[in-house]
Amino acid sequence: MTARRPVPPSRRAERGISLIIAMLMLVVIGLASAAIIRNATSADRAVNNNRLQTQANQFAQLALRFCESQVLLFSQHQPYVIFVQAPAVSPANWTVKASWFNAAIAHTVASGEMTGATLPKVFPQCMAEQTAANPKIFTVTARGFSDDFTEDKNDHSTISGSVIWLQSTIQV
Repeated sequence: MTARRPVPPSRRAERGISLIIAMLMLVVIGLASAAIIRNATSADRAVNNNRLQTQANQFAQLALRFCESQVLLFSQHQPYVIFVQAPAVSPANWTVKASWFNAAIAHTVASGEMTGATLPKVFPQCMAEQTAANPKIFTVTARGFSDDFTEDKNDHSTISGSVIWLQSTIQV
């Protein structure tokens, strides 16, 4: 008996289909990975923006409460820190941009007037004004800034970051 030689597979059966499928899967996995990374960075940006806006809001609330307490001291003829606008002026100082850069009108809350472990990069501001309608009613306006806040030095317009404005009316 003679031994049979193994018959080599025909060339027709080898078409490279496995290579094509592997390449397609590699492309699909690469695109899926890129989409996942993009979504993760977008979510991270959104969360960071929300954090910065909340931070600016908290600093504005701090300044608002500070000025409200100063108005109460003013009305009780006790020593107070801020300059309270009395009598009322027209237009109200809080509506005039230049007023926010006048230390005699707007008060920048200093680090000694704050409590907490975190100090802002740009300190919040507030001002208190007597209303024209009733001398016993005061409008208190405050603004807080996020840590990424920057402004144009010439016209004080916001370049980046968050500025939160809060206002309250109190009767003394």
